[in-house]
Amino acid sequence: MKEVRTRFAPSPTGFHHIGNFRTAIYAWLQARRWGGKFIVRVDDTDRERLVPGSVRYLIEMLQWLGIDVDEGPGPQELKEMGEWWPEAPMWGGQAGPYAQSQRKDIYKKYADELITKGYAYRCDCSAEMLAAEREEQSARKAPLGYSGRCRERNVSSDAKHVVRFKIPDNISMTLNDAVRGEIHWDNPSLRDTVLLKSDGFPTYHLASVVDDHLMKITHVMRGEEWLATTPIHLMLYEAFGWDPPIFCHLSQVLGRDGKKLAKRHGAEALTVWRDAGYLPEAVVNYSVLIGWSPGEGEEQEVFSKEELISKFSLERLNRAGGVFDIEKLLWMNGVYIRALSTQRFTELARPLIEQAGLNFDLAKWEVLAPHLQERTKLLSDLPGMVDFLFKNEIERDLGAMLGKGVDEAAAIRILELATNAVASLPEFEPKSLEEALQAVVAELGLKAGPVYGVLRIAITGKKVSPPLFESMAALGREVTLSRFRETLALLRGGSL
Repeated sequence: MKEVRTRFAPSPTGFHHIGNFRTAIYAWLQARRWGGKFIVRVDDTDRERLVPGSVRYLIEMLQWLGIDVDEGPGPQELKEMGEWWPEAPMWGGQAGPYAQSQRKDIYKKYADELITKGYAYRCDCSAEMLAAEREEQSARKAPLGYSGRCRERNVSSDAKHVVRFKIPDNISMTLNDAVRGEIHWDNPSLRDTVLLKSDGFPTYHLASVVDDHLMKITHVMRGEEWLATTPIHLMLYEAFGWDPPIFCHLSQVLGRDGKKLAKRHGAEALTVWRDAGYLPEAVVNYSVLIGWSPGEGEEQEVFSKEELISKFSLERLNRAGGVFDIEKLLWMNGVYIRALSTQRFTELARPLIEQAGLNFDLAKWEVLAPHLQERTKLLSDLPGMVDFLFKNEIERDLGAMLGKGVDEAAAIRILELATNAVASLPEFEPKSLEEALQAVVAELGLKAGPVYGVLRIAITGKKVSPPLFESMAALGREVTLSRFRETLALLRGGSL
């Protein structure tokens, strides 16, 4: 069996969202499933739309996702693109360069070959001439596109020109797409497309076909929007006498409104997700499920990478668009957080807490960590959940204590009894605290919820917090009693 070789060939024209990275993940899974190679190739030929830093972003996000790469731009290529940094990966490979901007001589060679064979020609029509041609076509309601004026003019190579592909008349062709099955075209509305621009840079059509052939790519995974121009690629393969790869035109990623994924649906750059506290394992798992299913009757949704690799197959990619649901991703992220070891959870949480300006105390953290881990869906929520633990002073909304049978006098009485009940406990730990405060509830004749609500706001400043008894134990006897007394003083002083 021929070695499976897949590629991810992003254009560094911005900071891509999950729809683009899903393509990379599918290509990577296909390569890993069959013991093949996964290649990164940078399509940086659109010089006007390049965004500085976007190549580094693409590479760092692949690394964050845990997508290992077999071949790709090495340090020298990255330096020439102005995208190198000290921690950049040492990729490289035998099929390089992997930045298309550094392969101009290769594209010129193959464009010249097509001219020699009669499949392409030079065109020196100016932008003004082409604009006038389109206006004339529009006026008579004819299909828009290049008329083929230069087909037989034998334009000199010394003139400023582009190279156009000579699209034949009466086209009929069939593609067996790995996702969509058999697709047939009869006379698609294509005009003589540009293969090589006047600045020497190729268009996507020429660069993609030449590079996929030279890099021995066996499976081309790309969005379904490329289907309309796939006949051009098939004709190029035929003109060169090359066998085409297996094409896999992937369904679109849609928002919940059924429209193409955009920022309004949560399609942010992955750095936003990373900084918000999404785990890369959850992002990979969820992305795979937007357009792929493990098989009929399979209800499993959470997969390890090893499981995804072993189960992945092109036959289970869906033709219909997959819906991106940020709430489902949030749920899955919570599943992955709960599956972390306590040590790993702490390693991820600590820098976020310290970045919030809080003095992380491991002993206090360890009391609450298991309970926080059960409740956390986003790691970035943690500083706001535990700030009371690492602050000397907290703010309280005393008015939030009142209601449901608790007035100001009752709140004072609750705090007085709670202070007395826990002050002399032999062991200041959750079980003994719970027993002592249950006795306070019984003595007051109130429901536990309102009583504990007063105590929670007193020690944390929040209506919603980690479990009350564990929070008190984490704070310790001295701080807990100090906060009870501080709240009493505020209530007695009429601070409401």
